[in-house]
Amino acid sequence: MRQILMSIALIMTGTGVRAAEADLLTYDLEDLSQIPVVENVVTLTPADPREIPASVTIITFEEIEKSGARNLDELLEIYVPGFFSMYKVEGNQIGMRGIISDRNNKIMMLVNGKKMNIMSSDGGVVTERWFPLLGDIRRITVINGPGSAVYGAGAIAGVISIETFDGSEHEGFDVTLQGGVGEDFGALQMRYGYTFEDGSSFFGYYGVDSYRGADEEDAPHKLAFDLVNRPWLESESIAIKADEHIPFATTNDNASFKDKARHKLHLQYKGENFELWTRYTKSGLAIPTLQGYYRSIDPEMLRDTGTMNQQWTTVGKYLWQFNENWSIEGTGSYMVSDVLIDLAQDGKINKNWKEQEWNGKLLTCYTPEDERDRIAVGIEYTYTHFGDRSSLGDEPTSFIASDIPEGTTWHSSMFSIFGEYQKHLDYDWTIFAGIRMDKHTYTDWMISPRLSAIYVPDASKVYKLTYNRSVRHSDDADLYKLYHTEGEEGDLETIDNLEFIFDYDYSKVWHMSFSAYYNHHRVVAYNDAIKETGRIGTVDFYGFEGVVHYHWGNMDLILSHNYTKQLDFTLNDPETLRQNISASVKGYGNDLANWPNHMTKLNMTYRLNRQVTWNSSLRIYWGLPGALDMAYYNMDNFSDEKANIYLRLPLYSDSERAFEESVFFNTGITYRYSDALTFSLNGYDLVGLFDQSYNKRNYFQRTSHYRETAPSLSVRMTYRFD
Repeated sequence: MRQILMSIALIMTGTGVRAAEADLLTYDLEDLSQIPVVENVVTLTPADPREIPASVTIITFEEIEKSGARNLDELLEIYVPGFFSMYKVEGNQIGMRGIISDRNNKIMMLVNGKKMNIMSSDGGVVTERWFPLLGDIRRITVINGPGSAVYGAGAIAGVISIETFDGSEHEGFDVTLQGGVGEDFGALQMRYGYTFEDGSSFFGYYGVDSYRGADEEDAPHKLAFDLVNRPWLESESIAIKADEHIPFATTNDNASFKDKARHKLHLQYKGENFELWTRYTKSGLAIPTLQGYYRSIDPEMLRDTGTMNQQWTTVGKYLWQFNENWSIEGTGSYMVSDVLIDLAQDGKINKNWKEQEWNGKLLTCYTPEDERDRIAVGIEYTYTHFGDRSSLGDEPTSFIASDIPEGTTWHSSMFSIFGEYQKHLDYDWTIFAGIRMDKHTYTDWMISPRLSAIYVPDASKVYKLTYNRSVRHSDDADLYKLYHTEGEEGDLETIDNLEFIFDYDYSKVWHMSFSAYYNHHRVVAYNDAIKETGRIGTVDFYGFEGVVHYHWGNMDLILSHNYTKQLDFTLNDPETLRQNISASVKGYGNDLANWPNHMTKLNMTYRLNRQVTWNSSLRIYWGLPGALDMAYYNMDNFSDEKANIYLRLPLYSDSERAFEESVFFNTGITYRYSDALTFSLNGYDLVGLFDQSYNKRNYFQRTSHYRETAPSLSVRMTYRFD
């Protein structure tokens, strides 16, 4: 298999033909629909795209297709400069610009403006991410930094905003079939769009996949240290060597949970002033809980470990447009989410629960006749019921956390007030001032202000200076437990962000963007020492991010580099021995423990002619120096065999390979045979054909555990019916 993959990869990367000048005639109507227009992207008031007061990455449907991405995480890693992901036993963790957590609760996920995060525990952003079913997505806007002032509590690290097609943007019926080898999978997607005579439209989408993933031979799981497993049970002891394949079975890499099919359904009706959509996702991911094996668990059980979720959402929206200057938009929604987590402990499902959410929001916008001022004010109310039994498993009662009895149910609510004022001082200067205040049942008021100054001296240059304070409360299960056991409100996590952005267009060929940011982050996270979630400490860090976009003829090149560096880290309790942030508080280095200081990304698209497009992407993560520091700290202070501590900590003894660079290279060809039929061939993680150790992805916190991803191929065919 590897020889076949290598041969095809060399053919694909060696393709190069001189083509004619590209123009808009090479695009079909769906491609043209991806060209950005003036919209409310990161503001409450309408804004010129050049004056958006944030660092933003926009990914269009065309870019999704040509990337060949097999899931949302891979797509975001390819295109978003400061985006990074790691493995973890409750589901893969994602982060932006140095902020990553043991739970995905510091990033906000939106679909058509609706927040989709799981709120109870061990959730956050877990839906939408783990399957190759991306055909309903028209565009993704990623805010690379805090965004609570606009989107609400929880947008600490950033916001991922997904916009779906409607019937007017995708008319007709098409079917897409996709299959992969190396990382084995198959997927079917169907889309239908129709525009009625009155201008309203309907869009429907359904996708299903079967994802077996890559087995342990093609994607080996390794450790950075030698270990005699279970030394107290000589009859069952197994010797594990550093950087060698572990000698027992585990889950397939990126496989679905227990090989179950995963589904997505989206139905949407859009009228002149009214919109109604409903969405269902059922997803899951197999995760190897090798750490549990050190606690005398049967290794065969590790094949059935992982997590599963499903979510059903219905949203209605109506716009009252009183005149050209004044409008009110009302939104109402209902969402039910199920979560199941199986770590194979004690032979039973570890966690399962359901949460139901009702939400209502009103937003009014006013623009005076001279359009020099724009004002938006809104209110929002959310009621959530927690703790019912998940319908994903057979357990008779729910279980969310160790200190909350099985079957416990409760509810919480949150009331929010928010607003924004946009002022055009003259032709060069624009000011944005905004604030949001959220009051949760079990917290004090959460206040998120934003102030931005935008200077546009000419058509080629834009300067932006933005201050944000974003805020987040702990998971609702943690808040409920704290309030009912100690009668206290939960800790609030805040981040103060200052960012300078410079955009420069040099003719029609070059576009450059540079940003420098500083964050003062008061971190709330799980404290392993006390087995509780709470205020860990304060991290100060800064970073630089540069993006260069070169367009010439039929070629587009996008090169980005992100550098993030810790300045200081202080603990709330100096006696805390274990945490996930940094070992610097114990005198080991001065870097973040679960983040690469440097990451470089390169994307290339080349249109050979109207029919053929070649696309490649390269991601380089230049090592985890903070993880190595943490490993040395743990080795020096906790390497006591009787404590059976190898499971819990990122230990190091013999090798530093786990903490060195990772390199991922994808390339693919898209062939448009006709207006109706399109074929794609994509290769993934192809550096591994020559040295698979570069295809390395670490585990969050336990960074001495890593897995080498499998070089893979996929074939996709899309047919559009008349």
